[in-house]
Amino acid sequence: MKKFNATLRFTYLNKVKTRGFVINTILMVLAITVIMNLDTIIKFFNNDEENVAIVTNNQRLYQQLEGQLKVVDNKIHYQNLSEKEAKAKVKNDELDRAYVIHEGQQRTLSATIISKSNPSEENKGTLQSILTQIQVQQVTQSLGLNGDDLKKIQSQSQVDHTIIQSDDHHGLTISDEEQQHALTIVFAGITLMFFIIFNYAQQIASEMATEKTSRVSEMIITSVQPTYHILAKIAAILCVAFTQIFILGVTFVANYFIFNSKSNTGSIQLWGTPHVERLIVFGVIFLIIGVLTYVILAAILGNMTARIEDLAQSLMPMSFILILAFYSSIFGAQNPDHLYFKILSYVPFFSPFVTFLRLSLPTTSIMEGIIAVGIHIVLIFVLTFIATKSYKNSVLSFEKGWKNVLKRAFQRNHHA
Repeated sequence: MKKFNATLRFTYLNKVKTRGFVINTILMVLAITVIMNLDTIIKFFNNDEENVAIVTNNQRLYQQLEGQLKVVDNKIHYQNLSEKEAKAKVKNDELDRAYVIHEGQQRTLSATIISKSNPSEENKGTLQSILTQIQVQQVTQSLGLNGDDLKKIQSQSQVDHTIIQSDDHHGLTISDEEQQHALTIVFAGITLMFFIIFNYAQQIASEMATEKTSRVSEMIITSVQPTYHILAKIAAILCVAFTQIFILGVTFVANYFIFNSKSNTGSIQLWGTPHVERLIVFGVIFLIIGVLTYVILAAILGNMTARIEDLAQSLMPMSFILILAFYSSIFGAQNPDHLYFKILSYVPFFSPFVTFLRLSLPTTSIMEGIIAVGIHIVLIFVLTFIATKSYKNSVLSFEKGWKNVLKRAFQRNHHA
């Protein structure tokens, strides 16, 4: 056991001290921080007051428009100018943009934005919305309608929905907003899962293949049992992966609570509702078993590689399965309840992604997640058994061709 611990500690410390691990972790921490505080950063760099001209001869209309625009953003300075003056000042960079207001015969309103670059959709949308409100008021007055009549005209028909579930189905009833929050959590989770699995699967495979092709394994097996050695290697890479996950988790929590990123992440409630709580718990579980499954599989494939040049080819089947599982969950977001995704949620290597997606639906039973987790726990034990047996039998084998490699890796099982 001492040799197992020594190998684990040596591999773990070597990996966490590498420049790649440090740089990748820092970049991911910065990316999370920037994304969660994007609004604050944009406001910090856009602190300069903007100057905007409103071109209209109707002083009452100007005051209405300026007042409502100020409510949206009180940092913008507005002034009433002629169209000629506005164009000249925009050209000389004295104005950021100008709104030229046109009044129709039926008291309708339209506008032209004058600027040196394409106006943002936000500015266009804000101006259009405010002009529409003013236009409705003017047309209403011209038709002799009062405020109550206007409210009746603008009132929208209400459409509600009720979900009817079968007696044997115990789902959750959630709002549309909470469903969107759940999908956001799922997309973030499966993206993080994909990159972490891809990164550390490559690392363990490279570690095993490099040891084998450099003949280092010949010296290792004289002091450490092959079974202990491969298990220590796998455990070390998993510890490195979970260390990075822990750092990213702390970064997220720190930004969300300490740096007050709640306002920047909208109204997303990360805790407090049964549906979101269930989703986060299963997300963490699927992240762990997903990393375990693919890392152990990559260790098997890396050990069966006779030449380091063939490593990419050896990992191609695993990479294909990983990419297929990832994109199945991405495209499945359109209709997670489809039969195809229901089947995939029980398929090994796919379920960490697809079942996680399906659990974003309130109608998905918690038992489906438990079954998927159970299947993967069994798979992890099977893969661990295969990894130890194959490493023990083929640690000194440098045969080429998958047929010979597999025959060598499992030959002792036939003599048992």
